[in-house]
Amino acid sequence: MPAQLTYAVVMAVVFAFAGFLAKQFVGEGVKHLGQRFWPAVFRSRRRTLTRRELRRYAGGVKATFDSHALGFLATTKVTVSEVYVPLQSEVDGRREDIYGSIRDRGRTVVLGPAGAGKSMLLKYSMVKWADRPADFERVPVFVELFRRNRGEESPRDLVVAALGRGGVKKPERFLDRALADGLLSVFFDGFDEIVTDRRAEVTQQLKAFAEKWPKCQIVVTCRAAVYDSELRPDFDHEVRVAGFDDAAIRRFLRLWFTSKRAGRDTRFEVEQMMAGLRASPPILLLARTPLLLTMIASLHDADPGIGPVLPGSRAEFYELAVQHLLRRDSELGRTRGLATYKAGHKQMALRAIAVRAQGAMAPGTDRRTVPEDELLATITRVLTRFNLEAAHAAPMLEEIVDRSGLLVRVDGGNLLYEFPHLTLQEYLAAMELADSPERLLALYEENPGRWRETVKLWCGGANRDCTPVVERIFAGDRRGKLLALECLAEARQIDETLARAVLRHFEATLPGAEPDPVVVAALGAVAADPGPRGTALRTRLTRAALQRHVPAMLALAATRLRPAVETLSDLATWAPAARVALRSTGELALPVLAERAGTGSTAAVDDIAAIGTASAGVALAELLWDESDVAVRAAWRLAVLVRSPDVEDELSRAETGNPAGEWYDWLWAPFHTAGTGHLAELMGRVGYLIDDRTGARMPDDVGRVDPRLAMPIGVRGASRQYDPAALAGLDLEVGRVARSLGVGVRDHTGNGEALAEIHERDEGQARRLALALFERAGVGVGYRSLLATLPTTVLVRLVVKLSRPGFRADESQWRTFDEDLKAPVVLRPVASVALVVLLAGPYLLGVTRATGSAFGWWPWTAPWEGWATALAALGFLLTCLFFRFGEVQRMTVLAGFFLVLSLPGVLAYAVTTLVDWLGAPVLATAAFVLTVVTTGLVRLLGRREREIANPFRDLRSLDESVLRGRSTVISGREAGQGITRAFRNSSNSR
Repeated sequence: MPAQLTYAVVMAVVFAFAGFLAKQFVGEGVKHLGQRFWPAVFRSRRRTLTRRELRRYAGGVKATFDSHALGFLATTKVTVSEVYVPLQSEVDGRREDIYGSIRDRGRTVVLGPAGAGKSMLLKYSMVKWADRPADFERVPVFVELFRRNRGEESPRDLVVAALGRGGVKKPERFLDRALADGLLSVFFDGFDEIVTDRRAEVTQQLKAFAEKWPKCQIVVTCRAAVYDSELRPDFDHEVRVAGFDDAAIRRFLRLWFTSKRAGRDTRFEVEQMMAGLRASPPILLLARTPLLLTMIASLHDADPGIGPVLPGSRAEFYELAVQHLLRRDSELGRTRGLATYKAGHKQMALRAIAVRAQGAMAPGTDRRTVPEDELLATITRVLTRFNLEAAHAAPMLEEIVDRSGLLVRVDGGNLLYEFPHLTLQEYLAAMELADSPERLLALYEENPGRWRETVKLWCGGANRDCTPVVERIFAGDRRGKLLALECLAEARQIDETLARAVLRHFEATLPGAEPDPVVVAALGAVAADPGPRGTALRTRLTRAALQRHVPAMLALAATRLRPAVETLSDLATWAPAARVALRSTGELALPVLAERAGTGSTAAVDDIAAIGTASAGVALAELLWDESDVAVRAAWRLAVLVRSPDVEDELSRAETGNPAGEWYDWLWAPFHTAGTGHLAELMGRVGYLIDDRTGARMPDDVGRVDPRLAMPIGVRGASRQYDPAALAGLDLEVGRVARSLGVGVRDHTGNGEALAEIHERDEGQARRLALALFERAGVGVGYRSLLATLPTTVLVRLVVKLSRPGFRADESQWRTFDEDLKAPVVLRPVASVALVVLLAGPYLLGVTRATGSAFGWWPWTAPWEGWATALAALGFLLTCLFFRFGEVQRMTVLAGFFLVLSLPGVLAYAVTTLVDWLGAPVLATAAFVLTVVTTGLVRLLGRREREIANPFRDLRSLDESVLRGRSTVISGREAGQGITRAFRNSSNSR
């Protein structure tokens, strides 16, 4: 054979082996790049929003919704992301996650009373999305339905306009495609604000919109009192917003005062406000409405002199707010010229405007916005009462808008105005009609839904006998009777005979009745009154509760009075419904429940946890320091409760530690900072008590354990018990589901890889399969329960990691997961080169010398020996190159066979050649030094990569990414970095 051909053969072998190495290092990256590039090219032909447009829209959403003008202090703004407290829904007396309930459904109607936070629920979801839009699959659009009152726009037109206000140019070009593909979440806010003569039309349009775009998530908000299920059956999922419990009130006050007093300890103010609220059960009941609680906090800021002395009704709240806004320039000592007109004159003008906005001037219509010419005409009529000329109308309007914020401009041309919150408009309208009960009744009878709140505020604010109004309303239908009961709770003056008749009517419905939250709240408000009427009702409710009438128990709890709490505590030992009612009394029940828990009642522990406040957390912490069932139950409950920042903060200040009890000193180490007191000890004790593979004393309804506890305990336990041998090959169920979803899998496909692909297509199936794999691999139920509280993304990644040989997760890794380690960008290539020189270099040299000996151009031995060695080496190299195309076990055996067959000859040729070149002493010294250096570099690289590949660092980052979407109602799995891509990235970095 010519020498040139021989060289060509040798170089082909060398390049083939180099190609094999390149394939191992960069082949997957090239393949992954192609998988990302071509779909991106395809999607670019049918894109919705470009990245630039998405950033612009997110910026517009953030600017619009994160800065929120208060509904009664429109010139005062708060940052929503700083003060927002997540809401809950109410289902059969239980509080549940409202966000998950909405996210999981394509069509939802959110119901609640005025000021319950329905709109803010959606606005906060907009803000959360705007912070990290790439983390979500859908783009939310917030549509204010009252805008439909101004024109003939369809729901689609309103969506286009909302996107345009957010900064999206020409949204029509992609809107239909985005709606059809389900890429939008459309929030229609304020169904109750649609004018009466357009309600039926808009209802049909919303239904048609929902039918036309079945993949699009649609959420509608509406006041519960005026919603008559008009949107069914297209919107068959209805969620009722629950009022704030004690934990939410406390958290809101902490966030509020913290945002106003940066850097200062606000605990004293929070405790002062909570004490004032607890001292007045009627005010505490009002504070459970987010709007009214915001009003309490903001007026406290505006006039700290109010202190714990709080008004006693909603009407008094609104009167206080209006008076403050109209008089604050003078009260704050501002320049006299800022306020030209008297506060009383401006208030009378506002009352007249409110009645017009309610629709009183044009029977059969109602609206929120008022044109400027109508405003000026209304103000002019009021001015004549004060002997002022019409020329003062425009300056007075300007002063009201600019100085008080009680009217706001709502369009670019400044020709339309509205009150900043509908409830404020309803209150002012009620005060305008204070001396006109017949007119109020006529307006109510013509449009009950629109005037319902106004009637209630009239009863609470008008300083006159409400009997004729309530009596006439009570004579009406079911809704009228319910309104009469609500009026009874707010009325200043009412005939006692009528009051007894109203109460008897509803008390007669208590036996066997399903609890109606409105009825329960109204009965509780009346029973909380310290007067004879309230005392007598409280006595009757107590008798009914002893007869196991659930609505009576809930009404007693709604009074928030100590005697009622004691009654419910006695009943709770044998009546489950009384336990639910007792929990709803909040912190008032803690002393009674703590005493019962101390006697061994695990049910009392559950009730303490259900209250959920910081004080409840401390009460649970005091139960941890023995080995009883109560201690274990308290540990599980506290593991969930510590997710609340308020609870964590209070525990860090509490003196509840007991060094005599066993605890994990490593568990809270990554989060321990100066000033956190015994928190590390408490959480270490909690971890010690819940670290049980059998889960024998674990509650059935664990809830979501704080990931700072669930992850280290669950992952550490799973890594010790997970047996990969029990899942050799592809699990049958995983393979079946993967194939049904169109995932191409083969028998040698790993469970982790298949599960990652399944997760991209069906998150629910991926979660079910991950937990099933943990069970089949031998992970105990206690650890599985902890893992089940983690997001699906984390579970899938954990399966991937556990499937690898030698995976471990221990205490030392948890301690260091948050250390900032740099990637070994220099060490990795240096170690790789050293390893190649030490191993591949001599092998390739030996193959080359053997080939030369076979062909005669570099002889050393007989040609047949060179041929034997070269062919064996060629077999090894070809087996490596085509390894992926054969069965794993067979190809491994074949590669090992050729390597063993070629190795003696290759080494002999290589050593001989190197001795000829360097001499034996130099070769031995160089080989020794190179071996030591390479071994050290490889071990150092391995240790560094194990530190960087700390499983807890990876899992924690995924967990925190998913948690960002917890308090949003936007449906669909978060996008972010897909789990398949994450799996591939982690595979490449092995």
